[in-house]
Amino acid sequence: MIKAFLQQGRSLWLAVFLGLLLPAMVFAESPPPGLVKISLERRVIDLSATLDAVEQQRIEQKLAALEQRRGAQIAVMLVPNLGEQNIETLSNQLFRAWKLGRKGINDGILLLVAKNDRQVRIEVGYGLESLVTDLLAGQIIARDLTPAFRQGDYAGGIERALDDLIVLVDGGQLPEPVSAPLTVPPEAYALLLAFIFGSVAGVMLAAGWAWRRVLGALLLLAALLVGVVGGREWPMQLLLVPLCMLVGGATFGGLWQARRVFYGVLGLLLYIALLTLVSQYLGSATFLYGLAVPAGVLLVLGGHWLLYRMMRNSWKKSAKGFRWRLGVLLVLTLLLESAVGGWNSLHSWLAVLPFAYFIAFVLFAGSRNFRWSSGASSGSSGGGSSTRSSSSSSSGGGGSSGGGGASGSW
Repeated sequence: MIKAFLQQGRSLWLAVFLGLLLPAMVFAESPPPGLVKISLERRVIDLSATLDAVEQQRIEQKLAALEQRRGAQIAVMLVPNLGEQNIETLSNQLFRAWKLGRKGINDGILLLVAKNDRQVRIEVGYGLESLVTDLLAGQIIARDLTPAFRQGDYAGGIERALDDLIVLVDGGQLPEPVSAPLTVPPEAYALLLAFIFGSVAGVMLAAGWAWRRVLGALLLLAALLVGVVGGREWPMQLLLVPLCMLVGGATFGGLWQARRVFYGVLGLLLYIALLTLVSQYLGSATFLYGLAVPAGVLLVLGGHWLLYRMMRNSWKKSAKGFRWRLGVLLVLTLLLESAVGGWNSLHSWLAVLPFAYFIAFVLFAGSRNFRWSSGASSGSSGGGSSTRSSSSSSSGGGGSSGGGGASGSW
C-alpha cells in the first residue's frame, strides 16, 4: 500500500510539473507579433501615430528621390512596442520580408523605431555595408536620433538621420562628430562632497574632537545635500549620501593613525585635483601624462631599490653565491645581446635591458635572507499614415541582411 501511495504521489507531482511547464513552453514558442506580415506599401509606415501627414510626405519624397537617383531603398517604420521580440530580430525579419534593396545588390536600409520601448535600429543590407558601416550607423543613432528622441522631436531626428544615411549612400562622408562637453550631474557632486565631509569628520573624530558635535554637523550637512539635489532621486540620495560619508570617514580616520601614509594620500589627492584643474586648459593629455610620468619614475626607482636590497642580502648571506649569481646574469645578458643584434647597437642593448632586469630579479630573489616585508601576504583580495506613394516604393527584390547596422536606446 505504501509503495502504491508513493507511485501515485510521483504521478501527481509529474502531472503538476508538466501542467506548469507546458504552458510556459507554449508561450515561449508563441509566434511573434504580426508586424512582419505588414506589406511595404509606403516608404514610411507609422503605426505609433507619431508623424503627421506633412512630415510623412516630406520624408517619403526625400527617400523617393534617393531611390530614383541611386536605386537604393530606405524604409522607415515606427511601432508602439516590440512585443516579445528584440529590435534586432524584428528589424531583420522586416528587412527580409520586405526584400529591401535591388535584387542581387541588396542596397536597402531599414530605420525601425520602437517608441514606447525607447529603442531604435538601423538595419543595413549586404550591398551597403561597406558604405554604411556599423560604426557609422551607431554614430548616426548617437548624434541624430537619440538626442532628438529624448526631447520628443521624432520627425526632426528621423530626418537628420536620413540625411546622413543619404550622404553615405551617395558616397559622401559624414562630418566629424563634435565631442559634447562632459557634464557632471549634481548627484555626483553631492556624493563627492559627502565623501569629503565624511573624510574631514573621520579625521576630527580620530584626533579626539567631541563626537556629538561632529556627528550633528554631519547630519545637518547630509540633510542639506539631499535637499539641494532633491528631485525624484532623493530616496536614493538619502541612502547614498550617508554611505559616502561613512566610507570617507572610515578611510581617512584609519589613515590618521599612520600619519606618514595619511599625508602621502592627501598629497596624492591634491596632486590629482591640481592635474584635473590644469587639464581643463591644456587638454586631457596633460592629466594622463601627469599621472603616467611620475608613476613610471616611481616604478623604476622602486624596482632598482628592490633589486639593490636583494643583491645586498645575497652578498651578506654568501659572497660566493652572490658572485655565482652575478656571473650567470652577465653571461645570459651577453648571450641575449649577441642573439638580438650585435654588440655595437644601442637599440639592441635597450631591447635586452628589460630581460636582464627580469633575470636579475629571478636570480637574486632566491636569497633566503631577503624578506619582502614583515607583514606581507601573498594572497589577493581573498498608426497611421495619410498618403500612399507610387509603386516604386514596394519591394525591390533584395532583402539580404546579415545583421549589419546598429541599435540604440534613449
